[in-house]
Amino acid sequence: MISFFKHLGMVAFALLPLVSSAALQSGKVQVGKITGTATLIDAKSQRKPLATGAVFQEGSRVETGVHSTAELVFSNGASVVLTPSTLLELRTFRQVPSAGITDPYRQIMKDPSPSVTEVEVPRGKIIGEVRKLNALSTFTVKTPAGLVRIRGTVFAVEYRVGPDGLGQVVVSCVRGSVETVVYSSNAGPVTVDPGMQTASSVPSAALISNLARAAGQAAPAPAAAAAALAPVKVLLFPIPAEELGELSAILAAASTLPAEVSATLNAMAQTAPSRQAIFPNGAAEPAKGFGQVITDSQVTDVKVVESKAGAPGAPLSSSNGGGGTMDDNLRRISDNVNRTVEQKQLDPSASGG
Repeated sequence: MISFFKHLGMVAFALLPLVSSAALQSGKVQVGKITGTATLIDAKSQRKPLATGAVFQEGSRVETGVHSTAELVFSNGASVVLTPSTLLELRTFRQVPSAGITDPYRQIMKDPSPSVTEVEVPRGKIIGEVRKLNALSTFTVKTPAGLVRIRGTVFAVEYRVGPDGLGQVVVSCVRGSVETVVYSSNAGPVTVDPGMQTASSVPSAALISNLARAAGQAAPAPAAAAAALAPVKVLLFPIPAEELGELSAILAAASTLPAEVSATLNAMAQTAPSRQAIFPNGAAEPAKGFGQVITDSQVTDVKVVESKAGAPGAPLSSSNGGGGTMDDNLRRISDNVNRTVEQKQLDPSASGG
């Protein structure tokens, strides 16, 4: 009899990969409020107008028009608003099925089960609200210049390339916890506290490519070369009052979030310093007493270093940039599911309550 149960246990253990594979499934995203025109681009690059109520999964992209916004609500309770002229790709979104995943997703008050989310913003700006995450969950926003880790918060991430070829990445943390990494910087992971913002200017892939093509010419563009070779700085300073007011107005008009969120941003704007106070006379760096310039590493983070592959100026690699980190997160959740399933299959008495 003992050998029979031992054999049964071995069979159950052999089935664990199948159980955990089925447990971690693709999450879903519902389209909330739309203003103007927005486009859904599927994994096969097929384009169609984005409509309120539509549902899609990882591998899809969403693009907003010049005067348009789009709200996306995830089946883990998180949501993002794409501001005008923004492109967002849902690279990874997996979660463990749960009775807490209810439709419509807006009514989900906290992450109902372990989930892994990675969105990329090649250009534009998103404003997000991530509900309290499960202890095993991760939520990451990537841009061509770096990545942002989110832990239950209201935040904004923007990346745009200017006429000089420099891509500016701006990360704002309204409340909660945010950690950001700029690929070309030596600053390492930078913690962004509530009410604070970081800004960095990084050579874009197009600028680096242009300089490479001009390398053999007699007269390369000195200004462009100087911009590309200058050390990357991470500026840390309070979110300017003007931007808080803008975020409040966008959420009030383009989001189905409770009015309290927009009202909180508006209240913060009333007491926040203006951009002129933070950067007097158009200064490139924040005035003393308002912020700091971070140039040296604060924290050692091997996973973040690995995720730099594929970034402008980073070593060439066959990695897709951040894929290893996503694999680690997915494996971590699967391992946890494995342990739970194993315990319940080999010791049925442990499944109660």
